[in-house]
Amino acid sequence: MIGNNIKNKLKIREYVTERAYPEIRHNIHDKTVHWKFIQSLEPPKMVHARCTNIITKENVFAQITVRFHTQQVLAIYDRFGRLMHGSEILAKDVLEYVVFEKHLSNQYGTWRLHEKIIPDWMPPPEPSLKTFTLAQTNIQ
Repeated sequence: MIGNNIKNKLKIREYVTERAYPEIRHNIHDKTVHWKFIQSLEPPKMVHARCTNIITKENVFAQITVRFHTQQVLAIYDRFGRLMHGSEILAKDVLEYVVFEKHLSNQYGTWRLHEKIIPDWMPPPEPSLKTFTLAQTNIQ
């Protein structure tokens, strides 16, 4: 199990940037995530793109922001197997703005997830249920 966990961490690093990695690890820590893509409601649309150099002119990074309007199923379970968020049955329409980044100076660079943008006009996400361990008390 430990070897598999390390393998999963390395696999995640292939698909996300160093900025997104800690947040993703935090969001999935002690949780089981069941996610399923159902369909695109609209074709993905690039809404913003930029290139910038960092430290030297040869060290160039590109970022694109893509608008996704999809139907998805998401269920998140806590470490005890209790449903915290979502449903494995109910599909939801999801509008997302996702930033991808590529190190253009690297011949083998790939597009990786960098950030998810939540515009001010979007409704806030539903809060997740949290579970806690009760502290032992000496009640007689």
